[in-house]
Amino acid sequence: MKKYGLIIIAGICLAVLVFGHLHWKNTSREAGVEAREVAAKVKEKEKEEREALIESLKPENNKQQPLIDYLHYKSLTQDRVIVSLVGSNGTSGTGASKTSNSWAGRLEKSLRADRDDLETLSFINHGHEGYSTEDLVKGKKIEAVIQDDPDLIIFENPLINNHYQSLSLEQTKKDLESIMTKLQKELPNAKILIISPNPIANGKTENSLGLNYLDYIKASEQVIQTNKWSYLNSKEEMEKKLSKKNMRLADILTNDNIHPNDQGHYIWFEVMEEYFKK
Repeated sequence: MKKYGLIIIAGICLAVLVFGHLHWKNTSREAGVEAREVAAKVKEKEKEEREALIESLKPENNKQQPLIDYLHYKSLTQDRVIVSLVGSNGTSGTGASKTSNSWAGRLEKSLRADRDDLETLSFINHGHEGYSTEDLVKGKKIEAVIQDDPDLIIFENPLINNHYQSLSLEQTKKDLESIMTKLQKELPNAKILIISPNPIANGKTENSLGLNYLDYIKASEQVIQTNKWSYLNSKEEMEKKLSKKNMRLADILTNDNIHPNDQGHYIWFEVMEEYFKK
């Protein structure tokens, strides 16, 4: 009798184990299905949010779109985002203690940090020390920019060197039109931002043609305004910041009184960053 009792108990235990295992499997299966359903819903929601973000950032829906939003849109719709910079000393980073301290180096880092999706952003720098507009054209440096197939071009109009080399205002305007015509023809989908160089200490000093630095800026701005090209007067904006910070021009230039030092590049970066976000 005792023996049968043990067998019955063992049977009951076995049944409990079997049914418990089956229940656990069913519960686990249901939990797995539920988890997959939740994951699918989350994925679908993320997809919908991404599509809504892309739609909201479409350039055709935002005629006055900040450049950072334009680059963000590009990062969501293509594998890479390229910004090509072309110009002279200001673009190459002359005066900065290292590349990362130049306005271009700081701007690239800032844009990447501002939006997670801009991790694929890359700057390609075509800054050439001592180059004038004529040098850029004759040296085929614009063709190098075209080869990048960029989404955005930042063109620092090298007017300090045009002034120093005593290029005529007519030649300066002709070169500017030639550069822009070539870029717009070969890169019709790219945005182009023209910027002036930085302020210099001897801006009113005349060259062999009797022209000063401001004459070159004004002549270029006439062409830019006539063609309604996107433009940022870096010189004026940097001078405004100096006034607000109660700083002297000498504080932000190297000993040659022409090229910005680290402080100067930082202020130039602030000007650029604000423009990209407005």
